Amino acid sequence: MAKKKARVRLVDTTFRDAQQSLLGGYLRTEEIVPIAAKMDSLGFAAMEAFGGATFETQLVIHEDPWEFLRKLNKATPNTPIQALVRGQNLVSKRNFADDVVELFVKHAAKNGVDVFRVFDPLNDLRNMEASIAAALKAKKRVQGALSYAISPAHNLELWGSMAKGLVNMGCHEIVIKDTSGLLSPQATWELVTTLKQAVKVPIDVHSHCSSGMAPMSYMAAVEAGAEVLDVAMSPLAWGASQPAAESVVAALEGGEYDTGLDLSKMWEVQQDVEELKQRHIEHLSPVADRVDASILRYHMPGFMLEDIYHQLGAHNAADRLDDVLDEANRVRKDLGYPPLVAPIRQMIATQAVYNVIGGDRYATVTQELKDYLQGLYGRPPVPADHELRRLVLGREEPITLRPADLLEPQVEAARQQVRKLGFEPTDDMVLIHLMFPQLAPAYMRGPQPEKKDGERPVAISAAPPAEQPAPVAPPDPPLPPSQAAEFDVEVDGEVFKVRVTGTGVAVMPATGAPTTAGNAAAPRPKTGEGAVIAPMQGLIVKVPVKVGDAVKLGDVVAVLEAMKMQNDIVTTVAGKVSAVYVKEGEVVSPNQPLLAIA
Repeated sequence: MAKKKARVRLVDTTFRDAQQSLLGGYLRTEEIVPIAAKMDSLGFAAMEAFGGATFETQLVIHEDPWEFLRKLNKATPNTPIQALVRGQNLVSKRNFADDVVELFVKHAAKNGVDVFRVFDPLNDLRNMEASIAAALKAKKRVQGALSYAISPAHNLELWGSMAKGLVNMGCHEIVIKDTSGLLSPQATWELVTTLKQAVKVPIDVHSHCSSGMAPMSYMAAVEAGAEVLDVAMSPLAWGASQPAAESVVAALEGGEYDTGLDLSKMWEVQQDVEELKQRHIEHLSPVADRVDASILRYHMPGFMLEDIYHQLGAHNAADRLDDVLDEANRVRKDLGYPPLVAPIRQMIATQAVYNVIGGDRYATVTQELKDYLQGLYGRPPVPADHELRRLVLGREEPITLRPADLLEPQVEAARQQVRKLGFEPTDDMVLIHLMFPQLAPAYMRGPQPEKKDGERPVAISAAPPAEQPAPVAPPDPPLPPSQAAEFDVEVDGEVFKVRVTGTGVAVMPATGAPTTAGNAAAPRPKTGEGAVIAPMQGLIVKVPVKVGDAVKLGDVVAVLEAMKMQNDIVTTVAGKVSAVYVKEGEVVSPNQPLLAIA
């Protein structure tokens, strides 16, 4: 008797994860919808095309994510639309109150989302409860996604336990979400086999081709019993994206795991996607559009490696790369082996750079790291290092409850804020304002008209989503020497000479010796034991101590803003502040002494 075929279903990611991974999410509604309409007849189990980082990118380019969803839903009556939701973060990088989660999921379901894929960067199931419950309440299909990671804390028993927890919450499917491309065929076989024994729901495998292993791992997955694979149309496949749909269909065709999709129907769509890619070729990341074997060496996703390269380049410290890569693994261990998923991976990369170029480990810590150690991101696989928590938090104890339990309802307050901005507080606008308040005003005003020749464009301060390294904008050209200006300024009876050029502002006393304006008698900075130095260039936003103050190990003695983050500068010695060399509002250079501890 012939063995019954176990048909494998395919989820298409072309217009969500694939285009985000390779093109930064810059495809527009009018480009996507006509192709999606053709793809509607191909037979994909679902089309993941909403949520994740693309929501933010659409706002940056003045696209309406909600209108996009409505148009996509109308164009694809036969294919379920799938959304990626980052648990309590939804499509942002911070926790929201439960009323926001419920409104977002309800609104997404109303406008066309049929399948909600819910995950949490730490795999803290508490952070997934509200999103899962809201999707079930909306009578939609729910996938519980496990962020794959390799560490001493991540064993098969843990994966099986988490899968059971998600099914107990009501999830209809379990997804192995490997954003780093670290799943090997053997690990895939073992993991899928374990999950099939632990739960009685379909298993979906989602991997990226960054390391080159994903196609082999997909074959191991279906042989171990996985029923669903994530793919992308070939022009936007491979590299940091998913395996190609056409290749997977062809590989399984006629065998035990035939997908049932007709390969001959895919060629026209393939050509359309190729033309779309060529129209956006300037957005194609050369780092993402290739296999990077370094991922296997360092067990880090390609985007994390690229982020480290960029940060070291900004500090003229490219020669410290090996030190930072080793330090990143130590930081991850200190933090309890979290999966290297956004936004955790960016936090670890930044902290590793600070620890290496700053000299002392954790002499500078970001606010994000403090929040993480406080428990505001959730519960890591194992507790963070006790000494690190003591150094950063002092006597504060991390929270043990679900982080969102600390939040008051937010929806009604947001409606009032949108109304005050002069806009109709529809659910569309309120949710955009809640997700990205820094982008919402510019988005609501709409695209600004192009400037006439000779006029400088007005820049909107908005970083692209973290899934792809931010492009480096070219610096403004310096003013020619003839445009330098020099004048005298009197402050409290003392005269200072101020020179303004295209490279900045220099302040000197009238005698010519450089000094800090308003602080001519400031002590000469000293380096050596007890000196607290700046780990990087940045703006001093706070100096909470003064000469004579007693400080303890780990006390914050300055706050420096750099790379759009506020970083606490802490003392690594105890004693009294003997000198303060800087003032709030002052720009400092790397290794510049900030103060001294006697």
